[in-house]
Amino acid sequence: MTLRREAVLLLSGTKFERVARSAYNSWRDRLPAACLSADAARARVYDRQTIAIARMALFGGGGNSIDVGANCGTILNALVKLSPRGMHWAFEPIPNLAAQLRRRYRQVTVEQVALSDHTGIADFHFLPAASAYSSLLSRPEVEAGKDVQLIRVDVRRLDDVIPEEVPIAFIKIDTEGGEAAILRGAVRLLRRHKPVVVFECAPSALDECMVALEDAGLRLSLLPDLLEHRSRPVAEVRKLGLEGGEFYYAASGA
Repeated sequence: MTLRREAVLLLSGTKFERVARSAYNSWRDRLPAACLSADAARARVYDRQTIAIARMALFGGGGNSIDVGANCGTILNALVKLSPRGMHWAFEPIPNLAAQLRRRYRQVTVEQVALSDHTGIADFHFLPAASAYSSLLSRPEVEAGKDVQLIRVDVRRLDDVIPEEVPIAFIKIDTEGGEAAILRGAVRLLRRHKPVVVFECAPSALDECMVALEDAGLRLSLLPDLLEHRSRPVAEVRKLGLEGGEFYYAASGA
């Protein structure tokens, strides 16, 4: 682990986290891939692909977008720049991160809630030393040996938050395991507007996400395929994704 990455972890959960992450990402983006760990190199590729797909979806600078699991705003920052005339929503249940996003992006509607397929109140598993791994779910394999704080959060469905008359062009979802439930809670929005969706997904949850996407009339893709306008049968996308250990997928109108 680099000293820069260690600094990010030390500052995670503090008011300096956003600045530390921004500096780390800027440094990471300038390095040759050979100088990065496998995980860091892959994360950089995913970020770049996500932003490239968002650029396609938000073409013209006036499209509306949603960032679910905005964390420190890395992708949100790109969305605002890509579509300065658009309406943008960011969902981040961690209080200090939500507050930072509100201060930095006054043109964005920042909701301090967790999204799922139901409405209520729940315990959110917050990892102060690694906030990006915090989740609405209990994940012993991730939480082992780490400080975990349970914080009470409001839980909403995306269908109940976004006004029906607002057309959404792009959605990013990265919520450490909650993606399938979020898709189920957004099925009306997805059916209505057929946005491009980029989402993180563990191999064990891919089939569950696929069911929700198919119910909404969206077609699963690998990120490079969507960028290159290449279409594959969904069964082939699933096979390639699982065999290649992919954690990020895209979906768009079939």
